[in-house]
Amino acid sequence: MMLEGMTNKAQFPAEILIAKTTEEAIALIHKHPDIAFGLIDYEIPSAQGPVVISALKKKNPKSHVVLCSAYCKDQYVEEALSAGAEAAICTSEGMEEMEEEMEELLQTWKQKIENGHVQ
Repeated sequence: MMLEGMTNKAQFPAEILIAKTTEEAIALIHKHPDIAFGLIDYEIPSAQGPVVISALKKKNPKSHVVLCSAYCKDQYVEEALSAGAEAAICTSEGMEEMEEEMEELLQTWKQKIENGHVQ
C-alpha cells in the first residue's frame, strides 16, 4: 500500500494492479500482457519474486521491473537481476532513502512514457 501511495503521489500515469500471491501475479500477467512496469516483492507468497519477474519478462520482454522488497539480501537481488529485474529497492532501509529511490525510479519511468518509449 505504501508503494501504491508513492506511485499515486508521483502522479504516475498507469493503472495499478496488485497481486497478493504468485498465482494472482501470474494470472494478472496473462490477463494484461502489456504490463510495462512492475514492482515485485521477493517474499510474495507461494514462490519468490524471481518467478514473477521471469513470467513478466517472458510475456513482455520490454517491461521494466524492479525488485522492491524489505528483504534485500545479496542472493535475493542477484536472483531478481538474473530473472530480468533492472534494480532492487530495499524498503526496510531508511524511509527517506527508500522514498528517494522510488521517486527517482518513477520519474525515470514517467520520462520513458512521455518520450514514447513505453505505451
